[in-house]
This record gives sequence, structure tokens and C-alpha cells, in this order.
Amino acid sequence: MTNTDEIKSKLDIVEVIKEYVKLEQAGHNFKGLCPFHNEKTPSFSVSQDRGFWHCFGCSEGGDVFSFIMKIEGLDFKEALKMLAKRAGVELVPENPKQANLKNKLLDINELAKKFYAHLLKTAPQAKIANDYLRKRQVSPESIENFELGFAPNSWDTLLRFLLKRGYKQKDIFDAGLIVQKKGGASYYDRFRNRLMFPINNLHGQAVGFSARALEKTDTAKYINSPQTDVYNKSEVLYGLDKAKQASRKNNAIILVEGQMDLISVHEAGDKNAVATSGTALTLEQVKILKRYSDNLLLAFDSDVAGQNAVKRGIDIALAEGMNIKIIDLEEDKDPDELIKSDINKWKNAVKNAQSILNYYFVQTFKKLDPSKIEDKKSSAKILLPVIGKIPNLIEQNHYLKKLSEILDVSENILRESIEKSKKKSYNKIPDKKVSQRLKNASTEKKDRVSQMGEQLIGLLLKYPKNLDYFEAQLHLEVLPNKELVKIYQELINFYKNSQGSFDFNLFLGHFKESNEQLFNLCQTLLLLVEKDFFDFSEKEIKQQITENLTDLKKEYILKQKKILEKELQESEKTGEDKITDELLLRVSELDKKLMEL
Repeated sequence: MTNTDEIKSKLDIVEVIKEYVKLEQAGHNFKGLCPFHNEKTPSFSVSQDRGFWHCFGCSEGGDVFSFIMKIEGLDFKEALKMLAKRAGVELVPENPKQANLKNKLLDINELAKKFYAHLLKTAPQAKIANDYLRKRQVSPESIENFELGFAPNSWDTLLRFLLKRGYKQKDIFDAGLIVQKKGGASYYDRFRNRLMFPINNLHGQAVGFSARALEKTDTAKYINSPQTDVYNKSEVLYGLDKAKQASRKNNAIILVEGQMDLISVHEAGDKNAVATSGTALTLEQVKILKRYSDNLLLAFDSDVAGQNAVKRGIDIALAEGMNIKIIDLEEDKDPDELIKSDINKWKNAVKNAQSILNYYFVQTFKKLDPSKIEDKKSSAKILLPVIGKIPNLIEQNHYLKKLSEILDVSENILRESIEKSKKKSYNKIPDKKVSQRLKNASTEKKDRVSQMGEQLIGLLLKYPKNLDYFEAQLHLEVLPNKELVKIYQELINFYKNSQGSFDFNLFLGHFKESNEQLFNLCQTLLLLVEKDFFDFSEKEIKQQITENLTDLKKEYILKQKKILEKELQESEKTGEDKITDELLLRVSELDKKLMEL
């Protein structure tokens, strides 16, 4: 019996879901209002016998794992740990050594968090930190809730404390809490005489710290923990552990820049706020935010909102299908300042948040006169790239029409400008920090699934050694067209027969003789891959292949699910309960596969 089977056998799905949804028995099953979309009539059904759930309103469904993943915003491994603990099932880690190291680093950071918090309350030196917090009007409740602390003005107070608790110097260093002196002879505390903001993971465990200077003589206002085995800066958002439930409940997330902004926003009653901690929004962070809501409200001051890094983050969020609004703050004020000066103005700003495009339109035409030719060109240069990033064509067309009317320029001309700008972007060297979805490998108009498939096969053509790892995972049905299937089949056969000495030219020659169309396609795919991935490491190539393969699997499963749901609607109409139950089970199995990807 697998871990998942054992957990499901020990847990009653109805009892688990009852903690989130009010359920009432309806025949053999239980019904309630779906927690994943707004409804007045219950369409959320739970089968206790078969251990699965399905909503007939929004078509979501699955087993106990998929429910916890969706309601808590967790990935499969996180849900597995959570439910294993509830069921009393002990999980054996895939890599015990790595798991033990991560647990040790988490323990060290947690202990450091408690140590800093204790010093803030008791140490005479902490007066400077407490004075600062009083000056900033941070309440005692917020100090407690956000577990704020104080790092003393000492070279080794934390180091000595952790050593006495039995932790090794190397592990404390690996946790990012100490720095090695030049020459490597000894270590000292990374954070000294600073106000400490613990950075937690989704479970509320400290993975790192952001530390604010308390004296003007300090060179850096903020210093942060380095990247560690438990702290990946591109995947963590400050305060998300405290904001996730409110974000789901409100179906919106407020994004601010700094820790003090976040604390003020929470004190103002908006518990669905998270902070970037002064860094640009990444693709990984956007994907995590989308677990809780597709609606993002940005609350940055005007200086920050105009920075290129922020614009890149907005581009990523738009491309991932998020609905973005701007909370328009008063001139030269950040959220903390606005809330402290007039909380009602903040509340109104949140209530009246503008869509990102409307905001850009207003800000652009505050400064530019659309009747002047130079200002026409400047405003188009500002707005067209943003409009071009909108994935929904109806919404994109709406703003193109609006810009056309303001500038008195034909929609076709504006659309052509967007297409030209996209084609130019294909020739730029790719930025590895931006998702491949934002920089198509092809200049032709192809659907997203075809692009992913072509990119995947191109990567395997260029780096065939990855076939050793991916062959068992790549099933032919996930490839979007027969041409790619044929190339992949021939590639596998040729690679196996080459016994490790794969010669691409020989492989290409085989197609040249038998199929000129595939010969040309292979060359095109290789060129595209060489252009977009020329500076990727082996590890990054493997990560990209994994991402594309996962996305293709998702698309295939979603396609199968759509077919089953049509059949399900028909069986519901005709009242064929047995067929309905079978179809529900098959849909549930597909949902489980989706969640495990």
C-alpha cells in the first residue's frame, strides 16, 4: 500500500472537507456550497464511500489530496505531509540526508526567530528597536503576530547561543545566519543592531530574515538572508503564510513593496496583503499567488510603480492570466504613510482600484497630449507593449479600440505595431529569469500547446542525453501533432542504436532521404533552441524540459477531462446514475493526476 492509499484509508473525506465546507447529507452523498466559486444553490458533492468530491457548478473535483491542495494553496508534497500528519502516517523521505538537512536548517531559523523575538521584549539594547516601532505606530499585536525581533549590536551573540544549543557552525552558516571572515578562520553574526522581520514559508516556519538598520550610520537600510536550501527568494513572499486564507476568501491579493507597508495594511484590516520585500515579482511567485486568487491589487508608490523591475513583474502576471488593478496612492506616499495619515483614504483607494490598463491610460494622458503627433507616438510606445501582453483577445481588443479613439489612429495600424514589436522581441537574447512562455520560440502564429511541444522536441534533439531520464515520462499522446510524434519516435530509436555516440547530422540525413518536411522541421526546431537556450546550463535545460513536459501532460489531461464532463452532463440529464458515478470517478482520477503534476 502506498503512502497516499494508506492516508486515504485512514481519513474520512467528509470529516476533512467539513472543516472548510458546511455539508449536509443528500442520499448516499453529501452536498454543500462550493468553496471555489460563488453560488447560492449547493452544487458541491462529496462521496464518502468512493472518497472523492466534485462541483457541478465549476467542474472542480478530485480526492482528499486535491481538495487540500486547492483550499490551502499547497502543492502535492505539501498536502501529503499535512494529511499524513493528520492520519498518523509516517512518511519516508525520498532523500533522507537532504530532508534531514532541510529540517535542521528550518529548526535553526525557527530558534533564531524565537531568540530575536525574546531579545526585542527583554534586552536593554532593544530600546532602540522598540522606540522605532513606537515611532512607526506598530501595535503590540502586530509585533507578536509578525514575530518581530531584535539582533543585538554584537559580533557573535546568536552564534554562541546556537552553538550552546548543540548546532554545528557549518549548519548555522548554511542557514545564512553567520558570515565567514576573510581568510576563513572564524565566523560572525550576519545581522547586528537591526530590527528583524522573519520570512516564513507557507507553513509559518522561518526560512530567512529581512533586517532593517536602526542607525543612520549603517550602510544598507535592509539586508536579507542569502539563498539557502530552505530559502529560495524567487518563491517566497513576505506575509503569505498569514494572508493565504483571507486572499482566498476575498478572491484578491494586495501586493505591497515593504514589510512596514504590509504590517500597516494588515492593521488596517486588509489581511489579504503580501509583500515583495523590495524585489521584482517572479514567475514562481505569480504561480504561488494564483493558487489563492487570480486578482492582484498593486499598492506601490509612484516611484516604485514606474521601475522597470516592477513592470517586468506586471508583464509576467498578465501573461499568466492574472487580473491586475492599481491602488492609486496619493503623491509621494506609500501604503504605510497613507494609512497613518488617513485610513479612510486608504480604504477608498482599495475600493476604487483601477484596472492596470485604465491606470496606465490615465497616467499616460496626464502627461501627454494625444492631439500632438510626438505625444501620439510616445503614448503608443508606452501603452501598446502593455496591451500586447494581455492574453485575453477580447480584453486586448477593448483597449486597442479605446487607444484608437483617443489617438484618432486606425485600430489596424495599432495592431500592426504590436505584431512588429513582438517579432522584434523574438530576436533578443532571452533572459533566463523570465519564463519561456513570455518569449515564443517561433514567429509564426501557433497555439501555446504546439509551441511547448516544438520546444520540448527541439531540446531533446539538441541535448539527446536527456532521453535517458525523460523517455519513461514522455508518452506519445501528450505531443500535440503527428509530426512531433514521428520525430520523437525516430529520435528514440536512433539514440538507442547509437549506443551513446549520437550524431545529429546522421540522424538528420535519415530524414532528408525519407521525409523532407520533417527534415526541415528538425532543422527549424534546432535553430530555435540554439537561439533561445544557448547560455543555459545542463541543469537549466533539464528544468526547462521538465516544465514543458509537465505543461503538455496538463493540457492533455484537461482535454480528456473536458470530454468526460460533456458525457457527464448528458448522463445527468438522462438520470443514468451508474454511468454518472463511473464518469465522476474517471473525472476524479484525472483531477488527481493533475494535482500530482
